[in-house]
Amino acid sequence: MLRVEHLTKRFGGLIAVNDVTFDVARGQVVSIVGPNGAGKTTLFNLITGIAKPDAGKVTFDGGDITGFEPHRLAQMGIGRTFQNIRLFSHLNALENVMIGRVARTRSGVLDAMRCSALDRRERTEMVESAEALLDWVGVGANRFRLPAELPYGDQRRVEIARALALEPKLLILDEPTAGMVAREAHEVIHLIGRLREAGVTLMLIEHNMNVVMAASDHVVVISFGQKIAEGTPAEIRADERVIEAYLGVDEDDAVGATTP
Repeated sequence: MLRVEHLTKRFGGLIAVNDVTFDVARGQVVSIVGPNGAGKTTLFNLITGIAKPDAGKVTFDGGDITGFEPHRLAQMGIGRTFQNIRLFSHLNALENVMIGRVARTRSGVLDAMRCSALDRRERTEMVESAEALLDWVGVGANRFRLPAELPYGDQRRVEIARALALEPKLLILDEPTAGMVAREAHEVIHLIGRLREAGVTLMLIEHNMNVVMAASDHVVVISFGQKIAEGTPAEIRADERVIEAYLGVDEDDAVGATTP
């Protein structure tokens, strides 16, 4: 579904992403891991149009999307969440998810001003879809609460529901368990499994290696902007280059730590 070829990004004299290449197969969960500052979020930003690469190519569903704007990628079926939660603080959970549905509507400003049949129908569909998604991720009972009134884990769920409102073919999650306790992280593993069963292809940046090992089909490891390894979770667990990248700690500590 997604192919990243020789992707490179420089910030002055710093090479944040250096000639990175990998594939994401349809229906898989692929995790991008590495030490802090390895270039993982920059890589996601290059894929999703937040930043422009200096070299390389990104292909999605067979078409070149290198440098496409984020709204265009959303219309094509790429949804994402961010490392820091970016919900609209003045909108409740339901309204936040409804915004994610806008890319799938056809009515415009004139339809809204005229209160056209198309606009009325799509507004009804947006509410119904948002309520269904909030129920699906497990926060439907709190749909009228503002983000600040929700526990941290529920805010993450609302953000995932908003991304799902796009009906994405590929969902990119940047540290979905950041700040969560073990129980909440386990619930995210379960949610990722349900998303995969629903046919959504996923990419994750994740520091919780327990989540990576439990939820991933394939793992790509980046250190100092370069890909140093990729393979199944079992292969990555045993890779000496990966162990060394995590500050040279013992293997058991490296794979069991929640924040390497």
